[in-house]
Amino acid sequence: MTITLSSLMSKYEPKKLADYTTFNLKTLTVIHGYPQGTLTRPLLLVGPAGSGKTQLAKLLAAEVIPDMTPYDIRFVDAAEDPSAKAIKSIGQTVHTFARNSQNLRVVILDEAHEFTAQAMASLKGLMTKFPSLDKGVFFILTTNHLSGISDPVRDRCLILEVPATTVDDVLPMACRVLDGEGIAYAFEDLRTALTKDSSGLATFRDMWGVIEDIITRRSMP
Repeated sequence: MTITLSSLMSKYEPKKLADYTTFNLKTLTVIHGYPQGTLTRPLLLVGPAGSGKTQLAKLLAAEVIPDMTPYDIRFVDAAEDPSAKAIKSIGQTVHTFARNSQNLRVVILDEAHEFTAQAMASLKGLMTKFPSLDKGVFFILTTNHLSGISDPVRDRCLILEVPATTVDDVLPMACRVLDGEGIAYAFEDLRTALTKDSSGLATFRDMWGVIEDIITRRSMP
């Protein structure tokens, strides 16, 4: 059977918050603080591209309360629609009854720095109405550029810097994928392939590219 990258990603990418691994203690403390009920403010994830912010936002959204359902999570990509209409649409739906026991809705605003000034003003108004998850809406924002988030929105959030991933962050998953599929590799060669430069940084996005390259070479006659 032909191995495809999409099938591998579906099989091996984290499915639960417990599967999210990082060596950064503050990140772990914050993201687990929400399901534990010790944190309730809107969350703003800030970090470089490829650091896993969007994936982390989705994992947290799904488990912020025990019976959260996919129907109660709204994902908005500001890069696709940066207008105030997108925020207005959210405002029209968060008032409807949710399907979980706490009547909670989660709104993920991906690439939030792309929102227009008018959209940011509308978002600030919406966050004023729903300032914490115990008020019925939990906002999770992601951005590569903190300066692109307006001060009124930023001030309403708990800001978590998601650090750039290193080869030690991505190497275990790369090994798990290859081991799980019975694909042979040399450990040190894999480490070298995953390392972007002398800084030791690496990204999960690049990791999947390396996996795809290994699969391609494996399938060649």
